[in-house]
Amino acid sequence: MKKKIFIIISCVLVFLVCNISLAGYFLFIHHYKGKNIVNEWSVADDFNITEIQTVQKQKNKDFVILNLADIQMCDLEDIFNMPTIHKEISHLVNTVKPDLITLTGDQTWSNENLISLKSLVRWLDGYKIPYAPVFGNHDYGNQKNSAVCDLNFCCHIYESGKYSLFKRGPSNLGTLGNYVINIMEDNKIYKTLYMLDSGYEEKITDMQIEWLNWNMEGLKQVNNGKYSSSMCFFHKPIPEFREAYYKYINNTGEVQAIGDVYVTYSLSGSLQNGLYNSIKDKNITDFVCGHQHGNMFTLNYNNINFTFALKTGELGGYYEDEDIYLNGATVFNLNNNTTTINNIFVDRNKFHIKN
Repeated sequence: MKKKIFIIISCVLVFLVCNISLAGYFLFIHHYKGKNIVNEWSVADDFNITEIQTVQKQKNKDFVILNLADIQMCDLEDIFNMPTIHKEISHLVNTVKPDLITLTGDQTWSNENLISLKSLVRWLDGYKIPYAPVFGNHDYGNQKNSAVCDLNFCCHIYESGKYSLFKRGPSNLGTLGNYVINIMEDNKIYKTLYMLDSGYEEKITDMQIEWLNWNMEGLKQVNNGKYSSSMCFFHKPIPEFREAYYKYINNTGEVQAIGDVYVTYSLSGSLQNGLYNSIKDKNITDFVCGHQHGNMFTLNYNNINFTFALKTGELGGYYEDEDIYLNGATVFNLNNNTTTINNIFVDRNKFHIKN
């Protein structure tokens, strides 16, 4: 009898060890390689507006965008914290009731990103609201493509989302997460959103800038010869964020702050590349970035809003002092050609992970 019990216990233990080992292998060791889709772009290509993603705006109502920045989930370290992050995001969505959710990169932060990314897509689909992510410099590994899910597989996961507007961009731009969204009202372009992948690169690439301008010129042709009012979303701040901030703190009179200004980390991000100069006169109203978690501001410089989006969630590091707790989301209310920008802060007593 004792021998039989010993055999049963041994078999159960072997079964558990094998299953745990297999689960650990497929979650943290095995690499998921997505399909490499070659889709090269050329400036000589014909512009086709039907290839642009669209979302509808209700007439006589502001269009509301909720931006989530630097959520920073990791399968291995944060698996038990994910329900809290889910509750926090749900709280923000239910409070704001947005028409669109944008995510400005670093949704995940480490090499273990399979559970995190699939969970995030499942949560976002559950809100039944269109959402549009861009990649940051951690989304597919602490080094480029070092994560369990490589870039192509991350693209596949986002593209599989029922309410996802993510669309893999041309494969020859240096990065894959570049796409365009038109917000439509009465079959007319109300606002164009350019989603740019500044992830692991030192700068927005020259090819990205060419592609962006090509889209702007193409939309101008179908928009009665006028550039559509537009916003750019990306992860790393372009140099003009730093330029605007220093003009602001030196009281040059060229920059106006919209709301509070918090800068506790470096403003370095993408290197100079001509992005701003190439589109500043093409009806661009807003640049939106994330990346440095201790920074939060909107500065109006040369009639363009430069918004350092508020970090979402406590994972991956955050900043707090006696006066401010930088955790929440940034909200953009679009009304004609005016953008009203507010930050929604999370109550530190209601959602808290770290002791």
